[in-house]
Amino acid sequence: MSNFRKTVISNCEKEFLLKNLTKWTRLDGRAFEEFRDIKIEFGSDWGCCHVSLGKTKTLAQVSCELQYPNASRPNEGILYINLELNPMADPNYEVGRQSDLSAQLNRLLEKCIKDSKAVDLESLCVKLNERVWAFRVDINVLNHEGNILDCASIAALAALAHFRRPDISWDGEEFKIYSHKQRDPIPTVLHHYPVCVSFGIYKEGEFILADPNLLEEGVADAFLSVALNSYKELCGLHLGGKTQLAPEVILETTHKAAKRASHLVELIKEAVEKDIEKRQAMQSVGFHTIEVKQADISLADLSVCLDQWSSPKKQKKGKKSKKENLQIEAKDNQSAKEQITQLGASTAELVFKDKPNSSWEVIESDDGSEEDIVCIGTPNVETIDLANAESEEEDVVILNAESKPKKKKRRKQIA
Repeated sequence: MSNFRKTVISNCEKEFLLKNLTKWTRLDGRAFEEFRDIKIEFGSDWGCCHVSLGKTKTLAQVSCELQYPNASRPNEGILYINLELNPMADPNYEVGRQSDLSAQLNRLLEKCIKDSKAVDLESLCVKLNERVWAFRVDINVLNHEGNILDCASIAALAALAHFRRPDISWDGEEFKIYSHKQRDPIPTVLHHYPVCVSFGIYKEGEFILADPNLLEEGVADAFLSVALNSYKELCGLHLGGKTQLAPEVILETTHKAAKRASHLVELIKEAVEKDIEKRQAMQSVGFHTIEVKQADISLADLSVCLDQWSSPKKQKKGKKSKKENLQIEAKDNQSAKEQITQLGASTAELVFKDKPNSSWEVIESDDGSEEDIVCIGTPNVETIDLANAESEEEDVVILNAESKPKKKKRRKQIA
């Protein structure tokens, strides 16, 4: 599959990866025989399955319709498998155009599931030579981070095991399809569960990596894909690339793949059973009920840290000058000391909390048309000896001078 990768890998990346292999280490910290974590989730509809293999994500959906059977097999249903590579998975893929990689993956999936007789096609026959069920498995690759074949095979198999087709009857003239509310849906009959397990081969079989990621796929010399079921029966074998492998190496790799296949089949069955139990208990199911939790990242793994690097955005705050800050503080202090009290329709009193001796009152005139403001008490007035002043200019004195900064205005005497 490395021949179909369009993204150019530099020589430094190749040399760095191969040098790490000589030291028996991988860039993501896994062992040579270690696989990535797998997660299987089901949607709200029957036959909708989302599978995550590390960062590689696929979505499979099974649908069915009534069709005429094939002339060569009138008593068997029809199974279609279609895998689509869209720009969502990788910008190099084009919409509506099948690439060589897409055609190769479709052939391998058909050999693994369809040619191995995993689905009982005879159970899909409604009436001989007239109507059969046609199942269609659509697989969309949401994110391509290496080893699409394994992730797609698990998604397709889990979707088929989870799918329920509607019940149907024939009254001699026409076929009637019942909804899920009218009659219970019928599950799909599977003889066995074949899954694909892939390996990357480097330096003519000197190093073999299980479940290669995207960078390892671009550097690998060849690939070995083995399709097995839980009974350790070989359902398919594909060796692509240019390399020479001894028969002993292939047998040893196949034994490792058999252990992995039995583990995957158990995961698929457990996931399907849990989802059915939730539906029978009338619990909420679907992707919207999944809680997303941030994965714990080890600081020692530099590649993972750089891959998931994100910097928090800070809100831009305008810088305030020192004068504005002083004005804000002065307003706050002044508002804490001062209080405005309304006295009349058009008058108000400014009361200072720290000087309660002076107050102002409103006195109406006799005819009630005008209002006079009178100060009662001892106002806070600063007295200045004008005789000893140096200049002949008058000074303006402000009441309550202690609460406000002193400002003096000088006016020249008019001769």
